[in-house]
Amino acid sequence: MSQAFLPKPVRIACFTGTRPECLKLASLSIEASADRRFSLQLVSSGQHPHMVAETLAHLELPLGACLEPVPAGTPLSRTVAHLRQHTRNWLQSERPDIALVQGDTSTAYACALAAVDCGIPLAHLEAGLRTHDPMRPFPEEPFRRRISQLAQWHLAPTANSADHLRREGIAEANIQLVGNSIVDLLRLTLANPMDHEIPWRSHGKRLVVMTLHRRENYQHGLVNVCNVMLQLLASDPELCLVSPLHPNPLVRSRLLRLLGGHPRILTTPPLAYRRFIPLLQEASLIVTDSGGIQEEAAYIGSPVLVTRSETERPEAAQSGLVSLIGTNPERLLQACHQRLAAPRPAACAFDEHAPFGDGRTAARVLAALWAERKVGV
Repeated sequence: MSQAFLPKPVRIACFTGTRPECLKLASLSIEASADRRFSLQLVSSGQHPHMVAETLAHLELPLGACLEPVPAGTPLSRTVAHLRQHTRNWLQSERPDIALVQGDTSTAYACALAAVDCGIPLAHLEAGLRTHDPMRPFPEEPFRRRISQLAQWHLAPTANSADHLRREGIAEANIQLVGNSIVDLLRLTLANPMDHEIPWRSHGKRLVVMTLHRRENYQHGLVNVCNVMLQLLASDPELCLVSPLHPNPLVRSRLLRLLGGHPRILTTPPLAYRRFIPLLQEASLIVTDSGGIQEEAAYIGSPVLVTRSETERPEAAQSGLVSLIGTNPERLLQACHQRLAAPRPAACAFDEHAPFGDGRTAARVLAALWAERKVGV
């Protein structure tokens, strides 16, 4: 077929405002760049512009547009309003065929609202995640529930998440089971390893990695977890703790105050993904309130203790590598000792039996969008 008769490519605008969104959109950008049916643009919403730029640069992905940054210190409600306004302005000017948002961030919710404002069809990647509490975690749980009321395409990562959508009245034809897109990037990362360059072996023989950033842990939860880590290191002189610090200044300052100065604790800036994954592979234990690490753990084979009271990823716990512990000090300390004493679990293969898919989500997403919207055909 000559170039003149090729179908007009479907123009997709993918909005990203945080590091996890960049990571989970990476494989979609890579897949679309090799598919002439699509023209995909990554748009920085302005939520965390510097982190978005750094993450995409590390992944060697192009950033198509940068919207007005959210002023520092802006409260949540005004952040959403700011993101919505500037996304709406951009959409009205550019008029893509599809707006795609990922997950449950302020960017995802605000950009979903802006797409509806402009009458642009909306696709929701990682749709259907739910906890049993409509307000925990906040604001992620209410955001993702509201996005589900707005989207035309519900791109569910697991059968469990697809079932949530069905129970909420989403039509079967609008639900596509595609897997979790972070697994695509993880598969590529493990195939092309990179040194993390953290000298933890100079401080211990076994590694514990800790990440904390959730809003619900800002107060007592963060203090409890840090105190348990100090007790754990005091009980075992062979352990070294590495804690990449979240850029949130409140979280960062409290972690440094509680953990700084210990000879076997290394605090680092946020690590680029391709360096962070090798660090997780070397860990004898991971203690975290992250959602993404719960997904990656099954494929890495490192045991994870989740310092939250609920999870929207029950598949992770079913894999046997992830345990939902919370922040009760006695329970957490006991769980740390038990995990460190147990044999290291086996990692899952990238196949149809894996809890979050086989690492080919991007191809399924593009197939679903093409099947329903053939622009120019």
